[in-house]
Amino acid sequence: MSENFKDIVVVERVISQLEGGCIFSGLRPDGTSIRVKYHGRELQPLPDDAFLVEGQLSTYRDRFGRHVAQVNSKVIQRTVHQGALLGPWLSRLPNIGPTRAGRLIGAFGQELPGVLTNILRINDVAQVIQPDKPALAMRIAAQVYAGMASNSASLRTKAQEVEFLTFLEKLGVRELRTANKLWQFLGGPDAMERLARNPYLAASLMDWKIADRIGQRLLRHADPGIDLINHPHRLIGAVNSVWRDVLANGDTAATEDSFMAMLAGKAVPPDLALNVARQAGLLRTTGTLLRAPGAAWLEDEVSRMLLAIEETSAKETLLEADALEGLILLAEAEVGLTLTVEQRVAVAKLLRLGVGVLQGGAGVGKTTVMKVLATAWESLGGNVVMGALAGKAALTLSRGASSPGKPRIAYTIARLIGFLERKAADKTDSAIANADNIQFTNRTLLIIDEAGMMDTPSLHKLLSLLPAGARILIAGDEGQLPPVGIGKVFHDLVHEGSRVAKLTKVLRQAEGSNIPVLSQGIRAGETPALDDWEGETSGVYLVPTVDLAKVQRWWRNKAELMVIAAKKASVADINETESNVRRDSTTATRRLGPLATVAVNDPVVMTANRYQHGLFNGLLGVVTSIEGDHIEVLWDGEKVPRELPAEAEGDIELAYAITCHKAQGSSSEIVVVLLETSVLVTREWLYTAITRARELVLLVGDQASLKSAVSRLNARLTGFTLPALPSS
Repeated sequence: MSENFKDIVVVERVISQLEGGCIFSGLRPDGTSIRVKYHGRELQPLPDDAFLVEGQLSTYRDRFGRHVAQVNSKVIQRTVHQGALLGPWLSRLPNIGPTRAGRLIGAFGQELPGVLTNILRINDVAQVIQPDKPALAMRIAAQVYAGMASNSASLRTKAQEVEFLTFLEKLGVRELRTANKLWQFLGGPDAMERLARNPYLAASLMDWKIADRIGQRLLRHADPGIDLINHPHRLIGAVNSVWRDVLANGDTAATEDSFMAMLAGKAVPPDLALNVARQAGLLRTTGTLLRAPGAAWLEDEVSRMLLAIEETSAKETLLEADALEGLILLAEAEVGLTLTVEQRVAVAKLLRLGVGVLQGGAGVGKTTVMKVLATAWESLGGNVVMGALAGKAALTLSRGASSPGKPRIAYTIARLIGFLERKAADKTDSAIANADNIQFTNRTLLIIDEAGMMDTPSLHKLLSLLPAGARILIAGDEGQLPPVGIGKVFHDLVHEGSRVAKLTKVLRQAEGSNIPVLSQGIRAGETPALDDWEGETSGVYLVPTVDLAKVQRWWRNKAELMVIAAKKASVADINETESNVRRDSTTATRRLGPLATVAVNDPVVMTANRYQHGLFNGLLGVVTSIEGDHIEVLWDGEKVPRELPAEAEGDIELAYAITCHKAQGSSSEIVVVLLETSVLVTREWLYTAITRARELVLLVGDQASLKSAVSRLNARLTGFTLPALPSS
């Protein structure tokens, strides 16, 4: 026997959608499950929708033989989750906490935006805020209205935000973080109109499941009977979501098969979505690759600008082979170095190129080649500017490229871009030098070290600001980590090959060390069979994970040590644990902003560039003294400790462990590497970590975790191409 049913049901899953009705499962306010079978038209329920359902309650037997409560209904009314978005917003107003916010929402509901911007309603608001204390309620209401109307612009903005949140609540959106992100992106008087015009705008901003819920609600709001699943807006949204996923991985392109598979994962018809994307210009095709439009434009512009550099530099007269050899020998003598045959061949090739690429693994003498090359170029009447992406890499390049009596300062890419932008704003063609004596002319050779870390947008920005006639050399190691951002122009140019000078002979490690051989094998995809460490001071060995702490503490005060982990959580855990072990109740410490509390002998790392103080992002050091508010640090490469400026205190982190990206560009006698189970631990990551060591590498893990890391490639797909140089 059936009974009457009337209750709120929140949709969990839509089981079927038919022209004459629908079936969905949901939850009642008490948490019990219910199956709703609706007989009627123009209802397209979506997960998280709330309905007031009336009908006859009965029992339904599913295909597994289970009995499920079901209500058969012809009367369903959509309801709104009031307060999910407005509640937190109201709580930020003066003296309005969660309780009073709940009262206001309960009293005024969707009329609240108009109420709070109409001073004539202040008595109504006061009565709701605190009905038992009228005087207090009126003071609070006055503060609320004053806060809303602190100035006319603020009033408009706040009123618009409330209207926008109310609009989202009506659609059934309950995620506050999502609502805030949409407001930050769209905020303005036309926010709702813009979102209505592009219902899937959120697909480029956030997770597809959330964006799809918002998009379907907007489509249904505009037309309750519309086809939600195959609507062009939804198909376009799915395509944009796929591009978001592709770019988040650093790729700028995808194969058609992988793109179709990703579309299928968004629960849209792949063929239909791809056709709509082509018609809307949401992808570009190069060969067999589909390319993200914005990224494709960037890559093609970089290619065009590099070709323009080569066209300009090709007009210059090239030196004959004998004259070029003599020029290089004079440059060697001037800097006091003797190049290997391989290095000399590299300098000769790069001097002839407008766009040059210097490829070499760790310790092969890339900096030496750049130093001699710069000296030779200057003897031809040119000038040299040096840079790197990270501050530590720039500092390392400065030290390696300088000679006694002739220092060379390398700058971060960000600083070089800032200088070039200021120069462009001066609207002058003359060479402009700032306090650091940076000069860019039509005879400038720009050398970028650790170029494998530079993403395509950064390179595009830099190239767009170079004066006509300037040349560029990018140096790095294609086996190391790719950029954090999108693209991999350096790696692509190395793969193309015609502009590349390669260095292969390792010079950094001590004679007899097996680090170069093992690292090159790993780079080639070979998993070495390693012995367990038994106290050796050189080579590469395995250490059981349980011995991590013991190994660190054994070496910490005996040699230069670097510990590398992939996960930030692991880095933080090691830093906290190791710093606590080395302190007791009498240890003097200092809290340095939110990132670190330090004690004497703590290793630290800079996390930002402080040019005025000679401090760079990634620079490592050791705290040598703490006296009151004064802290001294001995930084890498410096012989005397110096006081840490107060402005830089918040940029310090402990460095008992660091990430591999922070280690890139640095080296240490001994390197301890955690072979964590993580997609971050790839072949490139492992190669980069191992080649930080000059003497000893201890891999914390087992042979299986080592094999897993070597097998995991960071394969990045791009659409960048640069035509090969004609063979000479």
